[in-house]
Amino acid sequence: MIQVLERAENILVYLAENRGRAVSLSEIADTLGMNRGTCANILKTLKELDLIEQISYRSGYALGRKIYQLANAEYDPYRLKSLIQPLIDSLCKEVNENVMLTVIRNDKRIHLYKAEAKHAIQAKVIYDEMVVWEATTAKVIIARYSDDKLNDFLKLAGMPGRHWPEVRTKEDLKRQLADIRSCRCYTVINNHFACMATPIFKNNEVVASIGYYLPDMRLTAESKKFLEDRLAETADKADSILNQNI
Repeated sequence: MIQVLERAENILVYLAENRGRAVSLSEIADTLGMNRGTCANILKTLKELDLIEQISYRSGYALGRKIYQLANAEYDPYRLKSLIQPLIDSLCKEVNENVMLTVIRNDKRIHLYKAEAKHAIQAKVIYDEMVVWEATTAKVIIARYSDDKLNDFLKLAGMPGRHWPEVRTKEDLKRQLADIRSCRCYTVINNHFACMATPIFKNNEVVASIGYYLPDMRLTAESKKFLEDRLAETADKADSILNQNI
C-alpha cells in the first residue's frame, strides 16, 4: 500500500475510534507515530475531500459528513448525541417526564439517549431497539422523508404489515404519514401509556426525533399543552445547534 494512503487510513480509523469528541493534530500524530508536518498535510487533504472536518482550530478534527454518506448515514450519531444530550437533560428536569433522543438505523428505531424522570410511577422504556413501524418516535421521522427517501426506505424496511394495522396499502401509509406530519408534536396513547414526539432537522433534512414516554393518567389537556410547548422549544434549539455544528 502507498504509504500516504496507509497513513490516511490510520487517521480515519483513529478518528472513528474516538467518535464523539474532536481530536487534536498533536494527539493524532503522536499516537500514530507520524511527523506532525506530514500529519497536518494529510489532514488538510482529508478535510478538502470532506472525509474529515476541523471542529475548531483549538479542539481538532472529527470524521466528516462524506464518511457517513458513504456508510449510508447522514450524520455522526455519536456527535449528535453529545450535542443534544444537554437539551434532553434540561427538558427532562423541567417537565419531569422521560425524554428520549431517537434515530432510525437501517429498519430499526434506536434510542441514542434517554433521560429518566423522578416520578414514583413511570413508564419504563424496555427496548432501546425496535421495529420502526411500532415506534411513535420513528414515525415522526419517516413522516418527514421525501417521496424518494420514503421509497428507498420501504425497499429496506418493507410495509408495516401487522405492526401498523391501519396501513394496508402504500396510499394508506402516505395518508397516515401526512396526518403525522400535520402535527408539530405527534401523540399516541396505547395501553395506558402516552408517547409524544417531534422531529429535529439539519439543513431541512430530518435526522432524529425527541419524545416523551409517560403514563396516560398524567396527560391532561393542560399538561399536554405544556409538554408540547416545551418539546417544540427544545426541538427548535436542537435544530439550531445541529445547523451550526454537524
